[in-house]
Amino acid sequence: MKKITLFLVMAISVMTISCSNDDDSSELAGPTLTPALLAGTYNLNFYESEEVIQEEVTGGTATTTISEVGDTFGSSNIVFEANGTYTVNFQYRVTRTTQLENNDPVEETEIITNSDTGNYSVNDTNQTITIDGETGDVTLFNDSQLRLLFESTDVEADGTSTFTSELRFARQ
Repeated sequence: MKKITLFLVMAISVMTISCSNDDDSSELAGPTLTPALLAGTYNLNFYESEEVIQEEVTGGTATTTISEVGDTFGSSNIVFEANGTYTVNFQYRVTRTTQLENNDPVEETEIITNSDTGNYSVNDTNQTITIDGETGDVTLFNDSQLRLLFESTDVEADGTSTFTSELRFARQ
């Protein structure tokens, strides 16, 4: 009888511990995505991209993959103003790896330098940002971080190109 009682107590304990509250209303939502709340200076601390190009060639399809990984970001930053304008000052190193189908990868390093200004808009409902006509997903936005994901597909008569890039920023 003691074994049955012990088993029941353990079973009830396990069921109690394993049950969770499926109500997500207790989770704190991130801040609303508005130009006023986005306004500020953000330091770039992560950049990765990948482009996959599939071209129709005699006898099939050839695939080329170009991957980029950024580092050494230094004082690279973007400043968003509440009026919908931005200023960017980037200088960082990128390592680009090009992999042609059935060939050895080719790796090269380049310093990226970019200073520019332009316009942006945000959409809180869709959690997107449009910077000079390019729309990306805002995958994280809070008091200290901003993460952007840009994806695009270009279909032409002789092939398809799919591009994805992720940028992460820390708010100053």
